[in-house]
Amino acid sequence: MKLKTILTGALLSVTLASAAFAQEATDELKFSSFLPASTVNNAVSVPAFIERAEELSDGALQIKLYAGGSLVSGGEVQLKIVQDGIADIAEIPIPYTPGRIEGMDVFELPNLARSNSDGSLATLALIEEGKITGLDDLVVLGVLQAGPYFIHTSEEIDSLRDLRGKKLRVSGQMQAQIVSRLGAVPVSNIPATGLAENISRGLIDGALVDTGNLYNFGIGDLVHYHVTNLPLGSFTVLWAMSRDRYESLSPKSREAIDALRGEWFTEVLGANMDKQTDEVTARLEASGDHHFVTFSEADMERADKVLQQVVDNWVAADPANADTLEAAKTHLGK
Repeated sequence: MKLKTILTGALLSVTLASAAFAQEATDELKFSSFLPASTVNNAVSVPAFIERAEELSDGALQIKLYAGGSLVSGGEVQLKIVQDGIADIAEIPIPYTPGRIEGMDVFELPNLARSNSDGSLATLALIEEGKITGLDDLVVLGVLQAGPYFIHTSEEIDSLRDLRGKKLRVSGQMQAQIVSRLGAVPVSNIPATGLAENISRGLIDGALVDTGNLYNFGIGDLVHYHVTNLPLGSFTVLWAMSRDRYESLSPKSREAIDALRGEWFTEVLGANMDKQTDEVTARLEASGDHHFVTFSEADMERADKVLQQVVDNWVAADPANADTLEAAKTHLGK
């Protein structure tokens, strides 16, 4: 009888311990990306975040990446699916939701960020300083300023004049203004996954794209002329989760997220994108089929003049914008 009581007590202890452990290990997060699994973010940077977060949480976190829009497709809905709880974390393209976050679009201005890393870390600094607003309901895990964006075309260009009438795919309102000022025709509403088809069919002549993503978007062998000395802004991508979902996590899970969000993940994102840009540039150079276009000094002076109007319009649009621009320049060493 005594043995039976001991065994029963031991079994109860094991059961309670198992239940407690199961309760601790219930933070299963869905990580959504609208871009293919082959992008450097989804193939390298996000897996590094997931692996490290799960390790730091001692198994309390389980994160599954849904790349290529396999959870919900479309870049324009990624913020909404986080807000609605369909995804716990998402890769959110900020230009697809204009006006939702104030101040972030400063990095879309031409001639500002010079690499993925410097733009990304400067963005994080502005968020921490309160220069970028509209994030109160989100917890920012990392940010990437993909870029800078350059002009890439399928047909020969040699000067600013050659851009006249060229149909170039753009992402967001700022890029549309930039392309128009340069004399080309902005074409929007073409997703990154549709670039290759539209260029192949001759529906567009090229695009504003960050060089590192040319092959990810399937156009590395379709565009053969690449302007190298006219950086036309960056494209902001935010990795975030809703604050409510973050606060619902177990202490161990939150501690793991806190150790990685912000500077750690942002540095990983920027460094891997810079590396990919260098690799793509080397691949283009080695092929012998690509032409790197350097606009003349006179062309650059004309471009600077017309693009300054884009900057001036942005500054005039909001009383806070001038201060935000100066803060961004400071962090970028300009």
